[in-house]
Amino acid sequence: MSFHLKHINKYFRWVRSSLSIYWKNRSFDSTYAKRDLALRTAQLLGKPGMINRAAERKHKWVLAYVERHCPETIEKYRNMPAPENLFLPQQAPRIWSMWWQGEDKADPLFQMCIDSARRHTHQPVLTLTEDNYKEFFEIPDYILEKHAEGKIMIQHICDLMLVSNLAAQGGFFTGATVWWSQDTPEGVLNAPFYTCRAVSESRENMSRSRWVGYLMGGNKEFPLFAFARDCLLEYWKNCDHAVDYLMLDYVFELAYQNIPCVKEMIDSLPERNNMLRNDLILHLGDPYDADTFRKYTEGDTFLYKLSWKFGKKDTNLPDGSETNYGYMLKEMKKA
Repeated sequence: MSFHLKHINKYFRWVRSSLSIYWKNRSFDSTYAKRDLALRTAQLLGKPGMINRAAERKHKWVLAYVERHCPETIEKYRNMPAPENLFLPQQAPRIWSMWWQGEDKADPLFQMCIDSARRHTHQPVLTLTEDNYKEFFEIPDYILEKHAEGKIMIQHICDLMLVSNLAAQGGFFTGATVWWSQDTPEGVLNAPFYTCRAVSESRENMSRSRWVGYLMGGNKEFPLFAFARDCLLEYWKNCDHAVDYLMLDYVFELAYQNIPCVKEMIDSLPERNNMLRNDLILHLGDPYDADTFRKYTEGDTFLYKLSWKFGKKDTNLPDGSETNYGYMLKEMKKA
């Protein structure tokens, strides 16, 4: 078995990153730090059984931690009866997105994604911001104060805004890095509940792809939204540290376990949709070719998750030819 320099470099990058995260997590809780590191190690080794076992141990700890800090919310919603309109389509739902500083200050990737949502839903998309969110829902002062103190990251402010808005208004939320490649299939926007879904046997992520937090819609009466809002509010009242970056997934899991109609609604969704949603991010920097790119604008996948952290964002290659990302930006400017 031979090791190339790139493999050695990858290993040392992993060691530096994982040790840094471990010591940061250890200052929060030593058990959590060990379980998170065990999962990272299993992921590096790429052994599915080891990954599942390590993930289950981490998820169990995180769920118990969130439960301990949100007892009133869980007791309030446990076994809540289903609302009468649980399975009724939404009537004229609004479409929402979010950029805390305001759409005019957003980067090109967000502007490209929000433009694609407007073109392919053929509807206005309202961007929630620091200046306008109070028109639709409230965020308590203690949340904003902890954010100003650096205790609550903007990602977790956005998670709270997402569920608070859906609990207050309903509608359809599209994340800041979700690119719409074609017109929306009938019934998606006014569904009583909708999210991207691809149920996985892997336990690596808490959600197991039963839902995603970056794209979600539904009736405001659907208890998932109010439960998640109240759970996050109670958690942040009691805590100054996010137990996990993807904490919203654990809150959704608690709703799934404790509210029968939430489990029923999530389980009633088709098991798979937008199956290639993580594919395009890997090819943003590829040279644009019309025939090759067509696979992203035809077929069953019409929503693609992009990212600021991953995927090359060059608009042109060294030879001057256009990349997929360059083409996508150009299409936005034509609209």
